[in-house]
Parts: sequence; structure tokens; C-alpha cells
Amino acid sequence: MRRPPQLFTLNKDAARSLQRETIEKYLGAKRGKLRYFGLPSSTLGDAKDWRDLFAEFVAVERGDSGKEWELQHELAFQAFRLSLLGSITLLRGDIDAIIKKGRDSFGKKAVFPFDVVSLDYSGGLFYRSTSGELERLKAMDALMARQSEKQASFVLLISCNLDQVDAGEVRKTIENIRTELARYGLEAKKVTAAYLNHARDEARLKIYVPYFVNQIAAKYHFNCETQEVIFYEGNNKTRMMAFRFYCAFDPRTESLRPPRERLNQILNKPLTEIVDGKPRPNSLGLPQLSSPDKEEITDAK
Repeated sequence: MRRPPQLFTLNKDAARSLQRETIEKYLGAKRGKLRYFGLPSSTLGDAKDWRDLFAEFVAVERGDSGKEWELQHELAFQAFRLSLLGSITLLRGDIDAIIKKGRDSFGKKAVFPFDVVSLDYSGGLFYRSTSGELERLKAMDALMARQSEKQASFVLLISCNLDQVDAGEVRKTIENIRTELARYGLEAKKVTAAYLNHARDEARLKIYVPYFVNQIAAKYHFNCETQEVIFYEGNNKTRMMAFRFYCAFDPRTESLRPPRERLNQILNKPLTEIVDGKPRPNSLGLPQLSSPDKEEITDAK
């Protein structure tokens, strides 16, 4: 008996629509020829909604421990039902391991580069291995390295829930951001304090994730452009966030350069909340940081 398909909310559908806008904005010229790599779920929501944009979907499915075949079979059945079998390539196993090793649990290769990479981490970003490493953050670094080897610009989509936020990792990073801003002569104490002391983890991840992605992107010769950060309530009132980046490969110098996006640009990036399937601005009451040539700090409207 087939297991019931995964269900998604109107908010998830709206988030996917905003992700599509990012893909079209940066990769519209390659419409119909794009290659996708990621976690589209067994319902193949990404493939179904974006089929006109892509020539190939490389879909990763790990499945539940001990019965991995069930969700993998469900994905293949859904591809058949949607007439997508010809454009779907299935990789079996953990996506982080596949990125790092370059092949799935059965030895099937993941052929880099890809135009769009979608990391839909339903279990959160801060999963630690038995050795204590933050596996998903390490995988993002490995992804940048693989894309850089091919000098390939791409759209990176990251989704996560907020069930297991590593408060220590996030807080220490924001404190590092505060130190870095001070070196640039920017008065950032009030702004960073507002993030550190905010009641919601969405506020802190709003700067943590773009800062992290910008740092690893620059390490591998990418200029990163961050889109507005999305947050919404998913199934069972799970708090979700979605991040969108365009990583443009820039080989002008062998010497590494700092991220092109300035810290005040990351801090001031708008937030979008999706409620009942409708996106709307919501700053969460967070202050903005003035540009380097201004001294005042103004509250976001």
C-alpha cells in the first residue's frame, strides 16, 4: 500500500512561487534548459510547478530509516503520474553525504554543476554529526566548492524549520558581525543588540544564514546576491524560513576577495511574512543600520 502523499500549505505554495520569481529573475534566459538538484519531496512540488523552466530534475530522497524504498517509490510513482519520468533523475540517500561524496548510497553520480540547488531542510540547519560537526553547514561549503570547480553561477534555495536552532552558534556569529561592523566605523551596538535580544529566532537567522552563505560563497569566488528573507507557518504550526541567493562566479583574481554584499546590506534586507498564502512585509520591529556615510540608526518602517 502506498503511503499518503506529503501535504503542504498555501504558505508553502506561496514560498515556492517567490522562489520561482528568483529563478526567473537570474536564469530566465536559460528557460527550459535548467538543471535542478535538491529535495523536492515525494510529491515533486518543485518539479510540478517549475517543469517549464527545467530540462532535468535531480531529486534526492533518503526515505525513512529501514524502509527507505517507500518514499523513493512514492517519488517515482509521482513522476510517472505527472508525466515527468523523462526529466527526473533519482538519487537515493542523504543529500549532505551526496554533495560531499559526489554520489548516492548506490554509487550513482551526482553530475555537477547545477543551475538551481534547493536544500529543503525540514529538520533545521543545525544537525550535528556524532563527531559534533554541523553537517548541513559543511555540506553547503562542499556545494560551493563543487559549483566553483565548474565556474558555474547558480541559484541557491534554502528552507528550514526552527525546531532546533543552535543558539550558541548563531549568537557567537552575530557577535562577530558586531565586531566586524565596529572595525568599519559603523555604530552597530543598538542594531545587533536588537537581533540578539529579539524574542524570535527568525530575527537572528535572518542575518545568520545570509552572512554564512556570503562567507562561503566568497571563499570559492562567488559574488552572492541575497533576496528578501521569507518566513511563514507550515504544517502543524511549524515555523519555517526560506532563503534565496544568486551566486555569480567571478574569476577575476586568484586571490580571494571579501563578500561583495556589505554587512549593512545584509542587516537591512527586508523580511517577507506569508500569511494565508499571501506575502506581506513584516520587519519584526527590527532596526536598520545606516549606510557607512551616515551615523544615525533609524527604525525600519
